[in-house]
Amino acid sequence: MARTAGSALSWGVLAALGLAVAADPVACTIAPAGEKADPFEDSEVAPTALEQVGPGVVIPALQRFDAALAALELAAADWGASGAGADRDAAQVAWWAAMEAWQELEPMQLGPQASSLTAVGGQDLRDEIYSWPTVNPCRIDQVVGNGEWLEDGFFELNLVNAYGLDGMEQALYGADENVCPSQIDINADGTWDALGPEGIAAQRAAYTGAMAAHARGLTAQLIDAWRPEGGDWSGALAAGAAGPYGGDAAALNAVFDALFYLETRTKDRKLAQPLGLRDCVEAACPESVEALPSGASRAAIAANLRGFRRLFTGEEGAGIDDLLVERGEDALVTDLLAAVDAAIAVAEADDTPIDEALSADRASVEALHDAVKAVTDLLKGDVATVLTLTIPAEAAGDND
Repeated sequence: MARTAGSALSWGVLAALGLAVAADPVACTIAPAGEKADPFEDSEVAPTALEQVGPGVVIPALQRFDAALAALELAAADWGASGAGADRDAAQVAWWAAMEAWQELEPMQLGPQASSLTAVGGQDLRDEIYSWPTVNPCRIDQVVGNGEWLEDGFFELNLVNAYGLDGMEQALYGADENVCPSQIDINADGTWDALGPEGIAAQRAAYTGAMAAHARGLTAQLIDAWRPEGGDWSGALAAGAAGPYGGDAAALNAVFDALFYLETRTKDRKLAQPLGLRDCVEAACPESVEALPSGASRAAIAANLRGFRRLFTGEEGAGIDDLLVERGEDALVTDLLAAVDAAIAVAEADDTPIDEALSADRASVEALHDAVKAVTDLLKGDVATVLTLTIPAEAAGDND
């Protein structure tokens, strides 16, 4: 069952929940005699870097995503009204603009958009908006065919793989035929065939618009959760010992953990697994590639890298890069940002979908994997050491 987000909690309430603080290992670390419990206690940069995350990085990224979703709603409505192939193409372009904006947000899973199982204040809203790698193309076609999204409470009563950005992708790029087996109701009872190509296109357009509208509602919740007049997660992150993280070290480690999306998802799940380097028993696993219907797998990785760069640098304000400079590690910052930019260049140099490139030009996928790995090796090596931050358990033993 899909999780539904409740009303935004103030960080003061969250601070009272001992479980929230316990969720972050840094917050619970007992320093040896003579060492500070919070290694950032005397840092002039740490408080300003934490203050920058919400208003300077996450909220603007969410606003860009919201604007793209609004444009997608309009494009889907135009396609539904005309049924024209050109309008479907325009809706696909609008979908990618929204997807690109969200892919930049993927390495920013903090607070409410993060997992409720692992993050302080997590409300699982990321999965509500984009559930990959949990996807179900047949379920999307089933909903398209039977108009199920029109039922009251559809989004609250269904699993996250029935909607979201990945659902919109299947609705927009799906063919006149559906991908479900013959025993599924839309095929067994003739519902799909009865619609005909024009009816199917109209249903695909209408469901795309409904999913985009639902995602906009969730995005509004996220923006409100980060704003001072709402849940004020921006204030929670920067509140030091008085906040839900219990100190700047734990709050910075939460930001650090979010950046590891580039390691555990971008490098490992989006590249190493399709390449057969992990979690794949074959020489390659092209079926595990992201964005299969649209072929946007490389562009999604480029967007992940740009989002990583935004959070790492704090955009126009202080970021983790400034913490490194404060400790005299200017060269490390230069090296890491150069590695990020080089990886973006590799991702953007070729638009061949990764699943196709695995057989046609495997070396290009390996080169992209290695370029991303150059970034994450610095992150979990020198950056973690210099700043005495804890590497997430999921990434700690990763050597590929």
